[in-house]
Amino acid sequence: MQLKSVLIAAGALILAACQHAGAESPVQTQAAADEGSEGLALAQAACAGCHSVEAYGLSPNPAAPEWPVIANTQGLTRETLTHWLTQAHNYPEQMDFYLEEDEVELLVDYMLTLQRDDYHPPY
Repeated sequence: MQLKSVLIAAGALILAACQHAGAESPVQTQAAADEGSEGLALAQAACAGCHSVEAYGLSPNPAAPEWPVIANTQGLTRETLTHWLTQAHNYPEQMDFYLEEDEVELLVDYMLTLQRDDYHPPY
């Protein structure tokens, strides 16, 4: 019976060692989560009055698109989103505020976490 337990444990260790080569380490995953949570906190404080800034939900202002809709817009990249957020003249009149460079980076990092390969717009 002990041999069977040892073989099962060894098999589990072997399977664990065969992780995908591109998989993120727990440290990388936690770092990404920390950056995303800072961006989410900023989004909740500065943007959630009008936009739904989380993965699910409707925007409080029906004219303000939900962030998953924005994040999953075809052709959106880190560069295009950063450019749009740094160019205040791009904002609709209702979005009368200025973002510092580090705030833009936090928001972009967070918004990109909302991208999904299997995303389907809610409407």
